[in-house]
Amino acid sequence: MRKVLGLALNDLRLTVRDKASFFWLLALPIGLMAFFGMFGGGGGGGKARLTVVDEDGGWLAKSFVQQIAGQQVEVVPAKPGEARVRTLVIPKGFTANVLAGKQQMLAVVKDKDADTGFSMAAEAAVLRAITTTLAHLVEMKQTGTLAQGTPAFTALSAREPLVRLAVRQAGHGQAVPQGRQQSVPGILTMTVLMMTVIYGGVFLTLEKSEGTLRRQLAGPVGRAHVFAGKLLGRVIIAGVQIVLLLVVGRFLFKVSFGHSPLALALLLSAYAFCVAGLATLLGAVLKNPEQASALGWIASMVMAALGGCWWPSEVVPRWLWKASHIFPTAWAMDAFHALISFGRGLEAVWLPALVLFGFGALFSLLGVRFLRAALA
Repeated sequence: MRKVLGLALNDLRLTVRDKASFFWLLALPIGLMAFFGMFGGGGGGGKARLTVVDEDGGWLAKSFVQQIAGQQVEVVPAKPGEARVRTLVIPKGFTANVLAGKQQMLAVVKDKDADTGFSMAAEAAVLRAITTTLAHLVEMKQTGTLAQGTPAFTALSAREPLVRLAVRQAGHGQAVPQGRQQSVPGILTMTVLMMTVIYGGVFLTLEKSEGTLRRQLAGPVGRAHVFAGKLLGRVIIAGVQIVLLLVVGRFLFKVSFGHSPLALALLLSAYAFCVAGLATLLGAVLKNPEQASALGWIASMVMAALGGCWWPSEVVPRWLWKASHIFPTAWAMDAFHALISFGRGLEAVWLPALVLFGFGALFSLLGVRFLRAALA
């Protein structure tokens, strides 16, 4: 195992030593995620940030602000000099005026570059809070608990709602992932495939043409160790890029990758193995680095476009969506959307992961066969 790991880490070392690797593995994907994430709206699993300036400070103003905060909205207090994307100002005298029955005007002030989807979520949260607050005040007045203030209001807020609204989709319709919910997993899937296939294929063809691979086989390692080391090296290259882009997606672009770490780990492991197997196959079949670079680029672009990395597969005709599943990218994007956009878990990921492992096994076996034939 130590010999296999040594061969694998050598491939990672060669990749990191390449001066352009930082751009291709990290800088380019981040730029593409940001650019394509601007289209279609939606912040990609994050929350709408709403800055609240409470000029009143009364108990009703504070209770009202607590009603706004929820699943889709992050309420933050105003700080001097801090940039504000969208702001809600609660005027002085708000608590006294509302309790006296005087009309109050509230407005959400948005920056010109504020995300439309997040702004709509913030406005909806404010409207919901207004409705809930007025309903609580009416009930408190009717029950004679208005004088209790915050304790009575909090008790009503904690009470189970008398009426619940359940929303679900009818028929076969499905929401279309947009914004960063599409761009982050799409660019991750595309660039991990592209970089693993290109770097892995180029290095393997170089080792064949320069005789390095034959010298490794002549050393104190068996053929099985060499083949396993080459495959593992490409798995590690893919894994490193995946981890980096996951961190970027989560903390820079605020994309939630779902509630099931196990499902996410299964998906990413299967995809890394799949692209590593494909890189090994191309490196075994092709004769020189130029072929590996060109074919790796073309193949990655085709699989990314038809596999749903550039645009949601939900917008293409059904027959094309079905046909696209001859590519591993389509299975990976199905699983990513199930986790990110539709809140599903392991039950939606195990089949795509199994198919990706199958792709990886097929590519690896063919790669070993062609590599053995090339070195015979």
